[in-house]
Amino acid sequence: MHIMNIKYHINWLFGDDDQQPIEPILFELLALIQQKGSLKSAAEHAQVSYRYAWGLLNKWQQQLDTLVILEPGRGAHLSPVGEKLLNANTQLNAKFSPGLDNFATECKRDLSALLTENHDLSLNIFASHGLAVSTLRQLINQQLDFKLDLHFHGSLESLRALQNKHCDIAGFHIPIGPLSTALLPQYLALLNPKTHTLIYVVKRNQGLMYRADSEHDISSVQALKNNQLRFINRQSDSGTRLLFDQLIASENIKPTQINGYDHEEFTHLAVAALVASGAVDIGFGIAPMAEKFKLNFIPLVWEHYCLAIPNAIMTDKRVSQITTLLQSESFKNTLESTRGYQTTLSGKTVSFDRIFA
Repeated sequence: MHIMNIKYHINWLFGDDDQQPIEPILFELLALIQQKGSLKSAAEHAQVSYRYAWGLLNKWQQQLDTLVILEPGRGAHLSPVGEKLLNANTQLNAKFSPGLDNFATECKRDLSALLTENHDLSLNIFASHGLAVSTLRQLINQQLDFKLDLHFHGSLESLRALQNKHCDIAGFHIPIGPLSTALLPQYLALLNPKTHTLIYVVKRNQGLMYRADSEHDISSVQALKNNQLRFINRQSDSGTRLLFDQLIASENIKPTQINGYDHEEFTHLAVAALVASGAVDIGFGIAPMAEKFKLNFIPLVWEHYCLAIPNAIMTDKRVSQITTLLQSESFKNTLESTRGYQTTLSGKTVSFDRIFA
Protein backbone atom coordinates (compact mmCIF):
# COMPACT_ATOMS: atom_id res chain seq x y z
CA MET A 1 0.00 0.00 0.00
CA HIS A 2 1.37 3.41 -0.97
CA ILE A 3 1.22 6.20 1.65
CA MET A 4 0.47 9.53 0.05
CA ASN A 5 1.76 12.78 1.49
CA ILE A 6 -0.11 13.86 4.61
CA LYS A 7 -0.94 17.52 5.19
CA TYR A 8 -2.79 19.22 8.03
CA HIS A 9 -4.67 22.48 7.61
CA ILE A 10 -6.09 25.03 10.02
CA ASN A 11 -9.86 25.39 9.60
CA TRP A 12 -12.08 28.14 10.97
CA LEU A 13 -15.53 27.42 12.43
CA PHE A 14 -18.06 30.20 13.00
CA GLY A 15 -21.16 30.13 15.16
CA ASP A 16 -22.34 28.80 18.51
CA ASP A 17 -24.40 25.60 18.31
CA ASP A 18 -24.64 25.31 14.53
CA GLN A 19 -21.03 25.99 13.57
CA GLN A 20 -20.20 26.63 9.93
CA PRO A 21 -16.73 26.16 8.44
CA ILE A 22 -15.27 29.22 6.73
CA GLU A 23 -14.14 28.16 3.26
CA PRO A 24 -10.33 28.50 2.83
CA ILE A 25 -10.96 30.21 -0.53
CA LEU A 26 -12.40 33.19 1.38
CA PHE A 27 -9.00 33.94 2.90
CA GLU A 28 -7.36 33.52 -0.50
CA LEU A 29 -9.81 36.02 -1.99
CA LEU A 30 -9.23 38.52 0.83
CA ALA A 31 -5.47 38.30 0.31
CA LEU A 32 -5.84 38.77 -3.44
CA ILE A 33 -8.19 41.73 -3.02
CA GLN A 34 -5.60 43.30 -0.74
CA GLN A 35 -2.92 42.73 -3.40
CA LYS A 36 -4.89 43.47 -6.57
CA GLY A 37 -7.40 46.06 -5.36
CA SER A 38 -10.18 44.40 -7.33
CA LEU A 39 -12.68 41.62 -6.65
CA LYS A 40 -12.70 40.71 -10.34
CA SER A 41 -8.91 40.32 -10.45
CA ALA A 42 -8.99 38.38 -7.17
CA ALA A 43 -11.55 35.94 -8.59
CA GLU A 44 -9.51 35.46 -11.78
CA HIS A 45 -6.29 34.73 -9.86
CA ALA A 46 -8.13 32.37 -7.50
CA GLN A 47 -9.59 30.65 -10.59
CA VAL A 48 -13.21 31.01 -9.48
CA SER A 49 -16.05 32.86 -11.18
CA TYR A 50 -16.85 36.41 -10.22
CA ARG A 51 -20.37 35.25 -9.33
CA TYR A 52 -19.02 32.63 -6.93
CA ALA A 53 -16.57 35.10 -5.33
CA TRP A 54 -19.32 37.70 -4.88
CA GLY A 55 -21.71 35.11 -3.42
CA LEU A 56 -19.12 33.80 -0.96
CA LEU A 57 -18.17 37.29 0.12
CA ASN A 58 -21.80 38.30 0.54
CA LYS A 59 -22.53 35.16 2.59
CA TRP A 60 -19.83 35.89 5.15
CA GLN A 61 -20.51 39.61 5.25
CA GLN A 62 -24.03 38.75 6.39
CA GLN A 63 -22.60 36.44 9.07
CA LEU A 64 -19.73 38.63 10.25
CA ASP A 65 -19.60 42.23 9.04
CA THR A 66 -18.38 44.16 6.04
CA LEU A 67 -15.17 42.47 4.92
CA VAL A 68 -14.55 44.27 1.64
CA ILE A 69 -15.43 47.81 0.63
CA LEU A 70 -16.36 48.07 -3.06
CA GLU A 71 -16.15 51.52 -4.62
CA PRO A 72 -17.52 51.92 -8.17
CA GLY A 73 -14.72 52.96 -10.45
CA ARG A 74 -12.11 52.69 -7.71
CA GLY A 75 -11.89 48.94 -7.14
CA ALA A 76 -12.02 47.23 -3.77
CA HIS A 77 -10.13 47.20 -0.48
CA LEU A 78 -10.45 45.36 2.82
CA SER A 79 -12.43 46.84 5.66
CA PRO A 80 -10.82 46.86 9.15
CA VAL A 81 -12.76 43.66 9.91
CA GLY A 82 -11.61 41.99 6.68
CA GLU A 83 -8.00 43.02 7.31
CA LYS A 84 -8.16 41.73 10.89
CA LEU A 85 -9.60 38.38 9.76
CA LEU A 86 -6.96 37.97 7.05
CA ASN A 87 -4.12 38.92 9.41
CA ALA A 88 -5.36 36.48 12.04
CA ASN A 89 -5.44 33.63 9.52
CA THR A 90 -1.99 34.53 8.20
CA GLN A 91 -0.53 34.61 11.71
CA LEU A 92 -2.13 31.29 12.67
CA ASN A 93 -0.73 29.54 9.59
CA ALA A 94 2.69 31.11 9.99
CA LYS A 95 2.84 30.15 13.66
CA PHE A 96 1.55 26.58 13.48
CA SER A 97 2.25 25.32 9.94
CA PRO A 98 5.88 24.22 10.62
CA GLY A 99 4.74 22.24 13.67
CA LEU A 100 1.89 20.68 11.72
CA ASP A 101 4.32 19.82 8.91
CA ASN A 102 6.60 18.08 11.42
CA PHE A 103 3.67 16.12 12.85
CA ALA A 104 2.50 15.14 9.37
CA THR A 105 6.01 13.93 8.52
CA GLU A 106 6.15 11.75 11.63
CA CYS A 107 2.65 10.38 11.01
CA LYS A 108 3.49 9.55 7.38
CA ARG A 109 6.69 7.81 8.45
CA ASP A 110 4.94 5.72 11.11
CA LEU A 111 2.11 4.70 8.77
CA SER A 112 4.59 3.81 6.03
CA ALA A 113 6.51 1.58 8.44
CA LEU A 114 3.29 -0.23 9.40
CA LEU A 115 1.80 -0.60 5.94
CA THR A 116 4.82 -1.27 3.74
CA GLU A 117 7.75 -3.63 3.80
CA ASN A 118 10.22 -0.94 2.70
CA HIS A 119 11.52 0.50 5.96
CA ASP A 120 14.75 1.88 4.52
CA LEU A 121 13.54 4.18 1.74
CA SER A 122 13.06 7.32 3.80
CA LEU A 123 15.74 9.99 4.14
CA ASN A 124 15.44 11.99 7.35
CA ILE A 125 16.51 15.65 7.24
CA PHE A 126 16.41 18.13 10.11
CA ALA A 127 16.80 21.72 8.91
CA SER A 128 15.87 25.27 9.79
CA HIS A 129 12.71 26.57 8.14
CA GLY A 130 13.29 28.66 5.03
CA LEU A 131 12.61 29.11 1.33
CA ALA A 132 15.62 27.12 0.11
CA VAL A 133 14.92 23.90 1.97
CA SER A 134 11.18 24.15 1.20
CA THR A 135 12.01 24.50 -2.51
CA LEU A 136 14.34 21.49 -2.28
CA ARG A 137 11.61 19.37 -0.67
CA GLN A 138 9.12 20.36 -3.37
CA LEU A 139 11.55 19.36 -6.13
CA ILE A 140 12.34 16.05 -4.43
CA ASN A 141 8.64 15.23 -4.16
CA GLN A 142 8.11 16.16 -7.82
CA GLN A 143 11.15 14.56 -9.44
CA LEU A 144 12.61 11.81 -7.25
CA ASP A 145 11.33 8.42 -6.16
CA PHE A 146 12.52 8.25 -2.56
CA LYS A 147 10.68 9.34 0.55
CA LEU A 148 11.87 12.46 2.35
CA ASP A 149 11.09 13.10 6.01
CA LEU A 150 11.79 16.81 6.54
CA HIS A 151 11.59 18.19 10.07
CA PHE A 152 11.92 21.90 10.80
CA HIS A 153 14.23 22.75 13.69
CA GLY A 154 16.82 25.41 14.53
CA SER A 155 20.39 25.06 13.25
CA LEU A 156 22.00 23.86 16.49
CA GLU A 157 19.06 21.59 17.29
CA SER A 158 19.40 20.02 13.82
CA LEU A 159 23.13 19.47 14.26
CA ARG A 160 22.59 17.90 17.68
CA ALA A 161 20.04 15.56 16.12
CA LEU A 162 22.64 14.58 13.50
CA GLN A 163 25.25 13.96 16.20
CA ASN A 164 22.78 11.78 18.13
CA LYS A 165 21.80 9.92 14.93
CA HIS A 166 18.20 11.13 15.07
CA CYS A 167 18.45 12.26 11.44
CA ASP A 168 20.50 11.46 8.33
CA ILE A 169 21.27 15.03 7.22
CA ALA A 170 21.20 18.38 9.04
CA GLY A 171 20.69 21.81 7.49
CA PHE A 172 22.24 24.82 9.19
CA HIS A 173 23.19 28.42 8.50
CA ILE A 174 25.99 30.58 9.87
CA PRO A 175 26.93 34.24 9.24
CA ILE A 176 29.75 35.20 6.90
CA GLY A 177 32.48 37.37 8.39
CA PRO A 178 33.40 38.52 11.91
CA LEU A 179 29.96 37.80 13.40
CA SER A 180 30.62 34.06 13.06
CA THR A 181 33.69 34.11 15.33
CA ALA A 182 31.88 33.61 18.63
CA LEU A 183 29.59 30.96 17.08
CA LEU A 184 32.29 28.68 15.67
CA PRO A 185 32.89 26.63 18.86
CA GLN A 186 29.18 25.73 19.11
CA TYR A 187 29.03 24.51 15.51
CA LEU A 188 32.41 22.77 15.44
CA ALA A 189 31.58 20.90 18.64
CA LEU A 190 28.90 19.12 16.59
CA LEU A 191 30.71 18.76 13.24
CA ASN A 192 34.00 17.24 12.20
CA PRO A 193 35.68 17.42 8.76
CA LYS A 194 36.87 13.82 9.25
CA THR A 195 33.34 12.48 9.55
CA HIS A 196 31.12 15.04 7.79
CA THR A 197 30.87 16.56 4.32
CA LEU A 198 29.32 19.98 3.73
CA ILE A 199 27.09 20.55 0.70
CA TYR A 200 26.29 24.18 -0.07
CA VAL A 201 22.62 25.06 -0.37
CA VAL A 202 22.47 28.84 -0.76
CA LYS A 203 23.95 32.14 0.31
CA ARG A 204 21.26 34.35 1.80
CA ASN A 205 20.79 37.77 3.35
CA GLN A 206 19.16 38.63 6.66
CA GLY A 207 18.12 42.01 7.98
CA LEU A 208 15.44 44.16 9.58
CA MET A 209 11.89 44.18 8.25
CA TYR A 210 9.18 46.68 9.08
CA ARG A 211 5.97 48.11 7.62
CA ALA A 212 6.28 50.76 4.95
CA ASP A 213 3.87 52.99 6.86
CA SER A 214 5.89 52.81 10.10
CA GLU A 215 6.00 56.05 12.06
CA HIS A 216 9.36 55.13 13.57
CA ASP A 217 12.74 56.24 12.26
CA ILE A 218 14.38 52.96 11.24
CA SER A 219 17.68 53.08 9.40
CA SER A 220 19.89 50.63 11.30
CA VAL A 221 19.91 48.09 14.11
CA GLN A 222 20.43 50.98 16.55
CA ALA A 223 16.73 51.78 16.09
CA LEU A 224 15.95 48.75 18.28
CA LYS A 225 17.00 50.74 21.35
CA ASN A 226 13.86 52.82 20.91
CA ASN A 227 11.62 51.50 23.68
CA GLN A 228 8.50 52.42 21.66
CA LEU A 229 9.52 50.01 18.89
CA ARG A 230 8.01 46.56 19.48
CA PHE A 231 10.36 43.78 18.34
CA ILE A 232 9.70 40.10 17.60
CA ASN A 233 12.60 37.66 18.10
CA ARG A 234 13.39 34.11 16.96
CA GLN A 235 13.68 31.16 19.32
CA SER A 236 16.88 30.18 21.14
CA ASP A 237 19.15 27.76 19.24
CA SER A 238 17.85 28.90 15.86
CA GLY A 239 20.61 30.10 13.55
CA THR A 240 18.82 33.42 13.13
CA ARG A 241 18.68 34.00 16.91
CA LEU A 242 22.39 33.18 17.23
CA LEU A 243 23.14 35.60 14.40
CA PHE A 244 20.94 38.33 15.86
CA ASP A 245 22.57 38.04 19.28
CA GLN A 246 26.02 38.46 17.73
CA LEU A 247 24.77 41.39 15.65
CA ILE A 248 23.43 43.39 18.60
CA ALA A 249 26.53 42.56 20.66
CA SER A 250 28.70 44.01 17.88
CA GLU A 251 26.57 47.17 18.06
CA ASN A 252 26.87 47.35 21.88
CA ILE A 253 23.13 46.81 22.27
CA LYS A 254 21.95 44.83 25.30
CA PRO A 255 18.92 42.52 25.11
CA THR A 256 17.33 44.49 27.97
CA GLN A 257 17.33 47.57 25.73
CA ILE A 258 15.09 45.89 23.13
CA ASN A 259 11.35 45.98 23.69
CA GLY A 260 10.20 42.44 22.84
CA TYR A 261 13.54 40.63 22.89
CA ASP A 262 11.94 37.76 24.87
CA HIS A 263 8.95 37.56 22.52
CA GLU A 264 9.79 34.58 20.26
CA GLU A 265 8.50 32.97 17.08
CA PHE A 266 9.75 29.84 15.32
CA THR A 267 9.88 30.83 11.63
CA HIS A 268 10.75 33.75 9.37
CA LEU A 269 7.19 33.51 8.06
CA ALA A 270 5.68 33.99 11.51
CA VAL A 271 7.91 36.98 12.24
CA ALA A 272 7.02 38.70 8.96
CA ALA A 273 3.30 37.98 9.42
CA LEU A 274 3.29 39.59 12.87
CA VAL A 275 5.08 42.67 11.55
CA ALA A 276 2.72 42.95 8.60
CA SER A 277 -0.33 42.68 10.86
CA GLY A 278 0.84 45.53 13.08
CA ALA A 279 1.03 43.30 16.17
CA VAL A 280 4.71 44.27 16.36
CA ASP A 281 6.74 46.97 14.65
CA ILE A 282 9.92 45.23 13.54
CA GLY A 283 11.55 41.84 13.13
CA PHE A 284 14.76 40.24 11.91
CA GLY A 285 14.69 37.71 9.09
CA ILE A 286 15.20 36.85 5.44
CA ALA A 287 14.44 39.14 2.51
CA PRO A 288 11.84 36.90 0.73
CA MET A 289 9.54 37.03 3.75
CA ALA A 290 9.73 40.83 3.78
CA GLU A 291 8.98 40.77 0.07
CA LYS A 292 6.05 38.38 0.55
CA PHE A 293 4.36 40.74 3.02
CA LYS A 294 5.41 43.97 1.27
CA LEU A 295 7.61 45.06 4.17
CA ASN A 296 10.61 47.37 4.01
CA PHE A 297 13.88 45.49 4.35
CA ILE A 298 17.29 46.67 5.56
CA PRO A 299 19.93 44.07 4.56
CA LEU A 300 22.53 43.53 7.29
CA VAL A 301 24.28 40.14 7.13
CA TRP A 302 25.00 37.49 4.50
CA GLU A 303 25.19 33.87 5.65
CA HIS A 304 26.02 30.39 4.40
CA TYR A 305 23.28 27.74 4.36
CA CYS A 306 24.64 24.18 4.14
CA LEU A 307 23.73 20.55 4.55
CA ALA A 308 25.93 18.52 6.89
CA ILE A 309 26.10 14.92 5.65
CA PRO A 310 27.92 12.01 7.36
CA ASN A 311 30.69 10.67 5.14
CA ALA A 312 29.24 7.20 5.64
CA ILE A 313 26.23 8.02 3.45
CA MET A 314 27.94 10.20 0.86
CA THR A 315 27.85 7.27 -1.60
CA ASP A 316 24.10 6.91 -1.14
CA LYS A 317 22.35 7.48 -4.47
CA ARG A 318 19.81 9.77 -2.78
CA VAL A 319 22.56 12.16 -1.66
CA SER A 320 23.86 12.53 -5.22
CA GLN A 321 20.28 13.13 -6.38
CA ILE A 322 19.92 15.93 -3.85
CA THR A 323 23.15 17.61 -4.94
CA THR A 324 22.01 17.35 -8.56
CA LEU A 325 18.72 19.06 -7.68
CA LEU A 326 20.56 21.84 -5.85
CA GLN A 327 22.58 22.47 -9.01
CA SER A 328 19.51 22.36 -11.25
CA GLU A 329 18.00 25.31 -13.07
CA SER A 330 14.66 24.59 -11.36
CA PHE A 331 16.18 25.18 -7.92
CA LYS A 332 18.32 28.15 -8.91
CA ASN A 333 15.64 29.94 -10.90
CA THR A 334 13.16 29.69 -8.03
CA LEU A 335 15.57 31.27 -5.55
CA GLU A 336 17.29 33.79 -7.80
CA SER A 337 13.93 35.31 -8.63
CA THR A 338 13.63 36.37 -4.99
CA ARG A 339 15.59 39.04 -3.17
CA GLY A 340 18.57 38.20 -0.98
CA TYR A 341 19.60 34.79 -2.37
CA GLN A 342 22.69 33.69 -4.32
CA THR A 343 23.04 30.19 -5.79
CA THR A 344 26.55 30.22 -7.30
CA LEU A 345 27.75 27.41 -5.02
CA SER A 346 24.46 25.51 -4.68
CA GLY A 347 25.00 21.74 -4.74
CA LYS A 348 28.77 21.93 -4.48
CA THR A 349 30.96 20.38 -1.79
CA VAL A 350 32.60 23.10 0.31
CA SER A 351 35.44 22.88 2.82
CA PHE A 352 35.16 23.50 6.55
CA ASP A 353 37.75 26.25 6.17
CA ARG A 354 35.51 28.11 3.75
CA ILE A 355 32.37 27.90 5.90
CA PHE A 356 33.96 28.24 9.35
CA ALA A 357 36.78 30.63 8.50
